[in-house]
Amino acid sequence: MTDDTNDGFRPTRRSVLRLGAMSALGIGIGIPAVSGSVAATMCPKTPGYWANNPDYSSPTDNWAVLGPNGDSNYALRGVTMTHDEWREFLVAPTKGDKANIMAKHYLAIVLNLRNRPGDDPGCTSDGATIQYGDYASYTIEEVKNMAGNWLGNSAWSNGGKQKSWYVSVGGDMVDGEPLKDTLDAFNNDPGSLGLDCPCNDR
Repeated sequence: MTDDTNDGFRPTRRSVLRLGAMSALGIGIGIPAVSGSVAATMCPKTPGYWANNPDYSSPTDNWAVLGPNGDSNYALRGVTMTHDEWREFLVAPTKGDKANIMAKHYLAIVLNLRNRPGDDPGCTSDGATIQYGDYASYTIEEVKNMAGNWLGNSAWSNGGKQKSWYVSVGGDMVDGEPLKDTLDAFNNDPGSLGLDCPCNDR
């Protein structure tokens, strides 16, 4: 398990207060945990949604995909934190750290893909590929995996600050910014990538 004092993210008083304020305002209150076919048709959501909906993203539901046995700690490309620490991370300022920026979008897409059905033509299965941007002709799962490799080879996993979008992956310098932009587009509106991702909660 990675010590959260060495993972490149340290919750600030401001981020904790902001998270508490959003909860106090009622954001995410009363949204039940979702399972089965309803969860399978959930629209992709932004990192902010996942931070602000603890009822939906409880450790026994979709966040459990990150934990080895559905326990209270979640590992993401070399960094392990609790459910609450990940939620704080999603609303904390990135302070220019490219790895923290990528990790927010990567975590959101991991959770978003967890909510798509196994048979998801036009969106995540049957050869559905992106039709716009730097990763046209790739599937969103392929882009997610490339972003994960970028993150795993960045300063993220050793607690350093990633100042550049360029990271060496397998001996090649990879620009993470287009990967991040593609994840961000999917999390906000997969249709902007030419993907057809029907869902029941728009």
